[in-house]
Amino acid sequence: MKIVLIHGMWSRAGTLDSLEEALIKAGHEVLTPTLPYHSLDLESPPELGKYRLIDYVSFLKKEIQAKGWNKPTLIGHSMGGWLAQALAAEGYASRIVLFAPAAPKGIFPLGFSPLYTLLEVAFHWKFWAKPFRPTIRGANFGLFNRLPKEKWSEYYKLLNYESGRALFELAFWFFDPFSGNKVDENKVNCPVLILAGKDDRIIPNRVTKAIARKYENSEYVVFPNHAHWLLDEPGKEKIFETMFEWLKRN
Repeated sequence: MKIVLIHGMWSRAGTLDSLEEALIKAGHEVLTPTLPYHSLDLESPPELGKYRLIDYVSFLKKEIQAKGWNKPTLIGHSMGGWLAQALAAEGYASRIVLFAPAAPKGIFPLGFSPLYTLLEVAFHWKFWAKPFRPTIRGANFGLFNRLPKEKWSEYYKLLNYESGRALFELAFWFFDPFSGNKVDENKVNCPVLILAGKDDRIIPNRVTKAIARKYENSEYVVFPNHAHWLLDEPGKEKIFETMFEWLKRN
């Protein structure tokens, strides 16, 4: 099976190493692109701040076209889950697997825990036009809360910068006159699997459940004792097993 892995915010291809290794070991051909300017060695690249979600979609379409793949399986985490939905709506997927996916327009994404995670970012003037990283406090609270505490510092050092514009389009779409995160669910005609952690604080379960309700051919599985960083949390193997079983059925 040909599979494209799509990373999320503050991430890059290497963030998905554990999932990529599991897929390759199972005999799948995997493409794991890194989105533009998403590199650890780039210190707050100014060009990144204005990248829109549509720019990421265009980049990924070119990556898929360059491989010559026709409708591969798309697997995305967080923002990568939104990107997988957008690509599926444009006919670029045979099936999509969404790990803790960000929501498209029409689903209200905010609440206490997402806002508390992004507190220092969302109230910083013109965050929507600048590259940014979450604070240590925000990352520990909203991203790493089901990782071992002794590894929080290690994982924080692996977070790179993200586009403020992309965050604005995802988290504050109701202020966006361009509807930058709109996805036409009627055009997502492939099977959809949504995997969520019960203790996810940045994308709560009510959001991922609402995403599942958008698509007729969808399955939704929530895992206790897991949160947002599903791919590296202790017990991730059972999540991967659920994914593999679904891929066989679809």
